[in-house]
Amino acid sequence: MLGLIPVYPGTSEAAQLQALYIRAFPANERRPLEPLMTDQTGHAQVLAAMEEGEFRGFVCSLIQGDLLHIIYFAVTEDQRGRGLGSQILAAVREASPGMRLLVDIEAPDPTAENHLQRVRRQEFYLRNGYTETPVRYSWRGEDYIILSRGGNLTPEEFRRFWDDLSYSISNAKRY
Repeated sequence: MLGLIPVYPGTSEAAQLQALYIRAFPANERRPLEPLMTDQTGHAQVLAAMEEGEFRGFVCSLIQGDLLHIIYFAVTEDQRGRGLGSQILAAVREASPGMRLLVDIEAPDPTAENHLQRVRRQEFYLRNGYTETPVRYSWRGEDYIILSRGGNLTPEEFRRFWDDLSYSISNAKRY
């Protein structure tokens, strides 16, 4: 059975998570995860997806008000394609009743080298009940779209999320 457990620096799950993080995300999108793992404010969480005692993936999120923003999410390469990603998203949703869940995805771009991957990622989230919001932004040279589940999100709410979060977590805007 799949479960989500908190991850802290120095644990075996942290080492596995870090290795997957480096494989799954391009260098321009990666930020240090230790500040999220050691957050004491309750606004950040780093969770390992475990199944039968084995590390299967992870979810890193930021929380402010009724918004839970998944900023990093990955499943180990050998476990992809068996519905585990959907199970992880469902577990996050079940653990966060009443929250609007947000994810950001690279905007589909026919000229991008990974265009098909971007389209597949968008289709994955849409199949899992997420809908496109009007929120668009650019970060570190890449264009993103925000998808949500549990309610829409306006551009003003997204700005306020980051403004409010920056009061609680130092360097929050780095993410």
